[in-house]
Amino acid sequence: MTYSLKAYYKYEHTDGGVLVTSAADVDALVDAMLTEPFENSVATLYIQERPRNDRGYPDHELRVGLYPEGKVGSLRYAGKVDGEAGAWYALGQQSQREEVFYYYTGHDEGYPQDAELSTEDIRGAIKEFLQSGAERPASLDWAEWPSDIG
Repeated sequence: MTYSLKAYYKYEHTDGGVLVTSAADVDALVDAMLTEPFENSVATLYIQERPRNDRGYPDHELRVGLYPEGKVGSLRYAGKVDGEAGAWYALGQQSQREEVFYYYTGHDEGYPQDAELSTEDIRGAIKEFLQSGAERPASLDWAEWPSDIG
C-alpha cells in the first residue's frame, strides 16, 4: 500500500497541512523547514490512511524538530510499538547546546540532551515512517520519553 502524510509546522497549517507522498516530498518538506524562522522548527506528521480514535484524532504522531544552525534535529514518536502505546525519542548525539529545544506554533518543546540527529538521519526516518504507514522508524535507536519533559 502507498501512504501519504500531512505535516503541520505553521499556524496556517491548521486547516490542511502539507501533503507528503514521496521521498522527494520528504526532502522538500525538510528543506522548507530548514528555511523557516525558529518559531516553526517543529512539524507534527500523521499518516492519512491510519485509523482515528473515538475523538477523531490520529492514533500516532511523529514530531520532527529541526535546528538549522547546527544541521541537526530530534524526533519523538507516539503510538503503539509491539502492541504497547507510549512515547519515545530517537537516541542521537549529546547536544552542544545548553538546552535542546524547538518551537511548535509559539510553544517551546524540550528534548533530552542525547536527542540530536543529523538532518540526513531525520530525512531517512521520515521516509521510513511514510513508507511503513506510521511505524516507528526501525533504523534508529529509541528510548522512552522521559516523564520530566512535557
